[in-house]
Amino acid sequence: MRWWRFSERVPGKPRLQVFWWAFAEGFMRVPCNAVWGMRVRGRENVPTQGPVLFISNHQSFFDPMCNGAAAADRQFTIIAKKGLFRGPFGWIIKSLGAKPISLNGGDGESLRISIDELQAGRCVCMYPEGARTFDGTVQPFRRGVLLLIRKAKPQIVPIGIAGSYSAWPRPRMLPRFGGKIRVTVGAAFDGNAIAAMPPEEALKVLEDSVRAQYAEALAWRGSPEISL
Repeated sequence: MRWWRFSERVPGKPRLQVFWWAFAEGFMRVPCNAVWGMRVRGRENVPTQGPVLFISNHQSFFDPMCNGAAAADRQFTIIAKKGLFRGPFGWIIKSLGAKPISLNGGDGESLRISIDELQAGRCVCMYPEGARTFDGTVQPFRRGVLLLIRKAKPQIVPIGIAGSYSAWPRPRMLPRFGGKIRVTVGAAFDGNAIAAMPPEEALKVLEDSVRAQYAEALAWRGSPEISL
């Protein structure tokens, strides 16, 4: 897909927003590459058209930038708590297409927004663990991702991130400088097949796909995660 084909990349979104997202993602990739050694492989696995659900492990606040680099030219929506939409940072993430949910809205509100995006032919990035990891490993997936897949039946792309936790482990207030962040993108698979599976089997397939990408990224990184 050519970068200027806005209607294919992000159907229904203003061209200015699509261009701004591409500019901001490219701009933020520079320090991530230079300071934290972020490298990505597998971008060719990202479908160029149609709704895509990116599922990723969640290591740190760096993850949206890692996922943006992995998604190639497919802009995606991330759901974030309303508290993050304050001040300059809030303006930035809102301008990039992030969607706010209230603390009381929870998974139901997040799922409604995500389903709308996917049914419009766009992309969503989701962290099925539900929160950042405390130790760098992939945590058990929550069932909300299954409801989303059954409703929207998107193509699903697993992403593994390694080293993001070492760079900014929870609950550290500021990131460390240096290190190696590695991101791998797995082959897309059909949401219809996942939707037809029993819930436990489907959740295991999704979780295993992300665990496999994380293991590949960790092996590529060549060193274990570092905590506080």
